[in-house]
Amino acid sequence: MTDMVLDWHSYSIDKLYNLVEQISFFSEEDQSHVWKIIVKWAQQTASDSDKAAMREKIRVTTLSRRALIHTKKNGNTLGLAATRKEVYAALEPLEIINKHSWLFRSGWIQESADDSEKLEEVDFKAREERTQDMRVNALREIFELQGSAGILELAKLGQASWIVGSLLANYVLSRKDLEELLTFTLPCIKENSEYAGLYKNLVRGLIRSLADNDLRRGVIESVTKGHPEVQVVEILLLSTFSRDTWAWVDTLSVESQSKYWEEVTPEHIHDSPSECNESVERLLNHGRPRAAFSGVCHSLKKINPDILAKLLWAVIQPGKEQAGHYMLDMYYVQEAFKQLNDSGISTVDQMASLEFAYIDILGESLGRQEGYQIPNLERYIESHPEFFVKAICWIYKRSDEGADPVELQVMEDQRRVMAKRGMKLLHSLNNIPGHNEDGELEATLLLSWVVAVRDACDMYSRYGKADYWIGELLAHAPVGMDGVWPCEPVREVIEHIQSEKMVHGAQIGTFNMRGAHFRGEDGAQERELAEKYRSWSEALRISHPFVSSQLLLNLATSYDYDALREDTNAGVRRRLNSH
Repeated sequence: MTDMVLDWHSYSIDKLYNLVEQISFFSEEDQSHVWKIIVKWAQQTASDSDKAAMREKIRVTTLSRRALIHTKKNGNTLGLAATRKEVYAALEPLEIINKHSWLFRSGWIQESADDSEKLEEVDFKAREERTQDMRVNALREIFELQGSAGILELAKLGQASWIVGSLLANYVLSRKDLEELLTFTLPCIKENSEYAGLYKNLVRGLIRSLADNDLRRGVIESVTKGHPEVQVVEILLLSTFSRDTWAWVDTLSVESQSKYWEEVTPEHIHDSPSECNESVERLLNHGRPRAAFSGVCHSLKKINPDILAKLLWAVIQPGKEQAGHYMLDMYYVQEAFKQLNDSGISTVDQMASLEFAYIDILGESLGRQEGYQIPNLERYIESHPEFFVKAICWIYKRSDEGADPVELQVMEDQRRVMAKRGMKLLHSLNNIPGHNEDGELEATLLLSWVVAVRDACDMYSRYGKADYWIGELLAHAPVGMDGVWPCEPVREVIEHIQSEKMVHGAQIGTFNMRGAHFRGEDGAQERELAEKYRSWSEALRISHPFVSSQLLLNLATSYDYDALREDTNAGVRRRLNSH
């Protein structure tokens, strides 16, 4: 196979890439042959840009620290290492952009062994200094030889155009050169849509590296002098997202202000709480709450609680953001709710309403032990069982031809949405109602809540629908004072009601709470669970016969079946592995 690969009539750059990637698996003789093929290709057919690309491939693949450490450990000859360097030198491009392109194709440069003093150690600070020095020297050479046009060609190469702009502004260009480069670049953003994003990043790097606000404003004014106001807005959109920029925007026309705030990409402001809050309010005033949340999600502790509450309410309203932009991250939403809840500025009812508005996000976290959940909504439902009833009514239709009262009616186009949200809510609840003022769960209070829910559902023609969901909720009961599950108040209520649907809900809830888990080879885990529920069933056999036989014993029997199934599957796997 190797002989065939090394005897092709011609080689494309992609084929040569593959050979270089696999060269460590070749014999020394075949490696030498590969290098000869590459030298011949470079001399006869390769373009200047192809030489640059192949040179970089060789540098990161065979001349990197990792590659030379591997060579050293494997005891490969120094002659091959020398040959690699000779080939690398032979591939040096003639054109200045291609010569330095490897420094600017990405923000992170994989250092070659020649660039570092010691193979086994990495000094990251020194590494950054070396990289910056090489880049600055390259930029000086390119600008001296090709001017602004050369800088734009360099910016088109990859993901480092912002770095190009920053280094130019800080180390290479005079103010006059900087203004000339901006004047040359800005029209190209409109003229060349293919590279517009890279050119914009170049401008961002140039402008934002000017730390002095007066200098930055002077440069922008000089570049946009005599141009329409819209061009001022376009360059301000690329400038710093900060109060001095916003103050400048305030001096523009109403149309220009709207254009800025509707198009600007908000950025994280770490140092100034007042600027964080101002950015939120300004974006809210222009109908961009999701953009505002994205801009401050890393600095939520700096946001005024009143503004945070206003922001969270606005996020769930229709805004001006395009679909798919500024998507909400569960972690930061939870953090925002935690900050707002801890501030104490909102009542339980207000927080409950807001938590329900975010049930699709907050409900997702309930399988975890960390993260903000829906504590206020659970407290609200404990004192307002009618909201639990509402959720059931959103999910199930009436069993008769009657009409629901106005407070339960949902617009036709919202029925599916509210049914899903009602289902999410019922699955998310895990706090059992019926606590007294001291926070203790009482059977009488829990029974009153259960009866209220069941009666209301029957009144609204959802006969028997409440029992299943009440059962799922009761599955979250803790172990009782006597060490038996469920706790005393919950077992009293189940025994009193004696509903098979409620028991079924409790069983399903119990199975679901087990969640994903590590397995042994057979059904030992299930047998252990079966024994646990069987012992609890025996403990309650006299005092709570319904709970004992219908809930606990059935759970034990179900886990017995699961254990038998796992044992059977384990036996089958053992027999298959033995053949």
